[in-house]
Amino acid sequence: MIAFVFFFSLILLAAVEYFSRRTDLRKVSVAFSIDSTLTEPGEKVTLRFTVRNESRWPVLYAGLMILLDQNLRVCEEKDWMRRHMPSGDSGSRIRYHFYLLPGKTYSDKFRIACEKRGAYEVGHYYLQRGDFLGLSPVTDGAYTGLRLVCTAKRCEIPETDTRGGLLGENPIRRFILEDPCILRGYRKYTGEEPMKQISWIQTAKTGELTVRQNDFIIDRNVAVLFNMESAPAAVLERCMEILRSICEDLETQRVRYSLHSNGDVFSMKEGLGRQRVLFIERRIGLSRLTWFYGFTRLVDQYVFRPRENSSCIVITPYLSEDVKAALPRLARCVGREPLLLCGGDEQP
Repeated sequence: MIAFVFFFSLILLAAVEYFSRRTDLRKVSVAFSIDSTLTEPGEKVTLRFTVRNESRWPVLYAGLMILLDQNLRVCEEKDWMRRHMPSGDSGSRIRYHFYLLPGKTYSDKFRIACEKRGAYEVGHYYLQRGDFLGLSPVTDGAYTGLRLVCTAKRCEIPETDTRGGLLGENPIRRFILEDPCILRGYRKYTGEEPMKQISWIQTAKTGELTVRQNDFIIDRNVAVLFNMESAPAAVLERCMEILRSICEDLETQRVRYSLHSNGDVFSMKEGLGRQRVLFIERRIGLSRLTWFYGFTRLVDQYVFRPRENSSCIVITPYLSEDVKAALPRLARCVGREPLLLCGGDEQP
C-alpha cells in the first residue's frame, strides 16, 4: 500500500512537472505605458505594466524584474521599496513574483522621476517562468519600448517692459487691398464705410448690410536668439533653463515669439500656443548641447528679414566679444535695445 502511494505520488508529481513546462513564454506578453513622456527634473511620472497569459496552461510561477535607466529613480514608500527592491540590488531594479491562470493578467504601477535633463530609455525587463519543481526556469527579456524626455527646469528671470514693445506702438502699412488676416469681426453697416468693406457673405446670412471690422494695430512680438556656442556644460544647462522660462513667460503673457538658434535646439517661426511650448521643451530635453555656427552668423540670418515692431531677447552663455559686436546691429534692426540674458558670469 505504501509502495502504491509512493509510486502514485511520483507519477502525479511527474505529470504536474510536465504540464508546468508546457507554458510558452512567447504566449506571455508584457506591456508598459507611462502617463507622460515629457517631464522635468524631480517631477514624478507613473509607469504601468501588464503581464498577460495568453496560453491554455497556467503559469505557476512568474518573476518579473524591471531594470531602470541609471538616471531614473523610483519614488515610492519605504514599505513598497522593501517588498519590490530588496537590499543588495544595484541600481533601480524592481522585482515582482506572481502566478497567472490561463487568460488572466497581472498589473501594477509605480512612480519614477528623472535626475537631470536628457532623453532616456526607461529600461528593459526580464520575465522568468519557473516549472513546478524549479528545475528548468526559462527567462526572456526585452526593452520596455518607452522613452522619457526630461526638459530643463524653470529658473528665475528678470521682469522687463521691453519684451515685445507696446501694443499699438506702430500702425501697420495700409494697402489698396486689405489683408484678410487682420479681420477682427463684423458689425452693422452705418453708411460711412467704403463699399469694399461690405461682407456679402455675412450680409446674406444676417439679412442686413454687414461690414468687416479690421484691426490696424500690430500685435507685439518677440524674437528669441539662443546662442549655443561652446561653453561648459553647466553654463549651457543654465541657458536651457532660461530658454524654457522665457518661452513659458511669453506664452503666459500671450506674446507671439519666434526662436532662432545656432545649435540643435533649432529654430521655429513666430507663433503662440501650449503645444508650441511643449515642442520647445521637448527639443530642450533632446538637445546634446551641440552648436553649428557662430553667433555672428545667427544675427546675420535674423537681420536679413527682421519682423516689424519686434523685440529681441538674446540668451547666451557669456557676453563675449562677438556678442558685444552684434548687439548694436540688433538694436538698430528692431529699434530698441535687446534684452541680454547670460548663463555664466564671466567667460573663462
